[in-house]
Amino acid sequence: MQPSKLLGQIRTQTLLGCEQLLAHMFSAVDDLFYDLSKRASSNNEANLYFEAMREIRVNREGTAKRFLHQVGSAFAQLADRERFGSAPHKEHSNVNLSLVEGDDLEIDLARTTMISSARALFHDDLYHLTTRLNELLSLFDIDENSNPLDPEQLTKAFIVACQEQLHINIKARLIVFKLFEKHVLKQLGHIYHDANQVLIEAGLLPELARSVKKHAPQMPATSLDEFGGPGAQTGSVMPRTPPQAAPFFMGQEALGLLLAAVRQSATSSGSPASAAMPAINCFIFTSNPGPVMTGQELATRLSQSQPVVEEKIAQAPRNVIGDIVSDLLASNDPELPHALDQDDENIINLVALFFDQILADDNLPSVVQSLICRLQIPILRMAIKDRSFFDNPEHPARLLVNSLCSAGLELDDSRPLDKDPAYKKMLDVVQHICAHQQQDESIFSEARAQLVDLLEKEKRKSGLVEQRTVQAEEGQYRMLQARLVAQNLIYEKIKDQALPDDISEFLCGQWLQVLVFLHLRFGEDSAQWMGAEQSIIDLVWLSHDHKDQRSQQRRERMLPELLDRLDQGLEGVMTDAVERNQLVDKLEGILKAVGAKQLDGRQFHSLTSLQKEELGRGDSAQKSWQEMSVIERQMARHEELFNQYYVEAKEMPIGTWIIYADETGRLQRCKLSSKIDSDTYLFVNRLGFKVLEKSRKRLALDLQNGKARVINTQPFFDRMMTLLVNRLESAKDVPPGA
Repeated sequence: MQPSKLLGQIRTQTLLGCEQLLAHMFSAVDDLFYDLSKRASSNNEANLYFEAMREIRVNREGTAKRFLHQVGSAFAQLADRERFGSAPHKEHSNVNLSLVEGDDLEIDLARTTMISSARALFHDDLYHLTTRLNELLSLFDIDENSNPLDPEQLTKAFIVACQEQLHINIKARLIVFKLFEKHVLKQLGHIYHDANQVLIEAGLLPELARSVKKHAPQMPATSLDEFGGPGAQTGSVMPRTPPQAAPFFMGQEALGLLLAAVRQSATSSGSPASAAMPAINCFIFTSNPGPVMTGQELATRLSQSQPVVEEKIAQAPRNVIGDIVSDLLASNDPELPHALDQDDENIINLVALFFDQILADDNLPSVVQSLICRLQIPILRMAIKDRSFFDNPEHPARLLVNSLCSAGLELDDSRPLDKDPAYKKMLDVVQHICAHQQQDESIFSEARAQLVDLLEKEKRKSGLVEQRTVQAEEGQYRMLQARLVAQNLIYEKIKDQALPDDISEFLCGQWLQVLVFLHLRFGEDSAQWMGAEQSIIDLVWLSHDHKDQRSQQRRERMLPELLDRLDQGLEGVMTDAVERNQLVDKLEGILKAVGAKQLDGRQFHSLTSLQKEELGRGDSAQKSWQEMSVIERQMARHEELFNQYYVEAKEMPIGTWIIYADETGRLQRCKLSSKIDSDTYLFVNRLGFKVLEKSRKRLALDLQNGKARVINTQPFFDRMMTLLVNRLESAKDVPPGA
């Protein structure tokens, strides 16, 4: 295939993908500015956000068109370069990238941040794309300045579009740029993937390998401070629902050997250990100049350090093990701090690294991280006293950590927890362990038993609430489905008919209720349903004038029979017999007037807009596939085909825990409780109450856009230790001189 055709194919895919991403972004912008205007602390601030929201609503289409034009022009320049061998001409814009004096620095800083963040996020994909484009256009050197898909080109195009189309305050403009980074730049993964795939299928460097480190640790996908931040990437692999991990069995001796290998790697690279180790937060106590302190003595001294730990982590959870141990070893003589033997040093490093992993894990709410961090000294003392701590998956201290974290995964720390029974029990357990200096396995076992007992009681309660929630939602869903089927049936029967107004009102009102009732009680294949459907057909036939004698005879025979059927059907939805009889008499009078030719054509009308709304076919109704235009079908198909999270949403098991974020950044933890049908997902909180309802496609898009993230619920200790081993293996395999 010719280079120009390949570039054209990539251009088409890119513009379509960017258009979709911009649509999501502008929806998020609108929601955020509305929320900011409601929460503003002053009228001036509220007006600022409201005016920005109004300006963006008016000019969003023009901004999007200008941005897409800029992107398309970059491809056109590259194609011209390939065709004519000339350097790309730059399209001159009437807008200077520096806005006004004082604002240009902020704009430039935002632009630089967005570009560097996106480049780091999609480093491999961009490298492969640039390499393949250079192979495609062998006469030219494609770089960051000439690759149309480089974040710099896309960011510049958006800034220019905003400057030309949006007249908003610099504060609002920077917010828009931040959302552009989140909803567009950080969601470019599928666009890069598809562009690379086009070139691969054309035979351009299909063997190019991904430059991923062999032992790269699998870190969480989303940062704590900004949902949808660097980890919430679309282009790289986001954690799928994790398989159940096997218990962590690697013992202290094997872990010690790993630490030794890391030290050896640091030494062979010509760097001192102390310089190489901070990346994995290891401490060296064996080379201290003082006498060696035994593990038993260290454990005894550690038991007196809990108040110091509480003081150090009072403001924010952090790892204090190194500080505490260093202070204890230097307490007698700061000039000659005690040394430790190699085994005790290994234990201290392993426990410290374990707590580093806890603090880096964004599955846990910050309040739970704080609780677990208060156990640093008790866990360290237990590991020093009991050398089976790392070997034994049933160790009581490990099981307690797992139970605390399992309960903590479900806590919503965006709400006050002081009255939450589960959190209060977790706090009591931690305080009890920290308050007792002489700890053995029994204190962890007893504490865990109390916690598990409370959690089991809460689980039984929430299970009953959840069951009722699911039943209620299933009932509402059945009601909705019955109404949709009934609406569709009536609409198909009368959409092309001109009927007397009262007949149309009856069908769109009372008879619609009859159909819903029959669908719920008997089903769509029942004789009752088919009889009600036939009644619609007969009523429509009788609502028209038929001149031949045979039709007149049929009318006289059918009318009383139909009125009787209508009366029987209405019994299920109208309990007032007088009102029901009046309605049937009214219908009888209208039908007789039609037969007697007492109604002229001006009294017959097609469905009104209000009646279409009642039948679910108003202007706001979602179009069916048949009603969509070619462009609308293409957009709908494109959105689904590019949604690489669709399969994840489809195969998500019941019981999966999710973190959902709204545009204000508030996180909500919820569990997939039921798939009411193949396309309706119900989420509940840990008390069993409904918090969200999503379609499968909406869930997939939220996963892709970073608004939703699956929580890893594997046993916490085992998962953290596995990540720790990955880090040690990665550090061990760093080549000398790297």
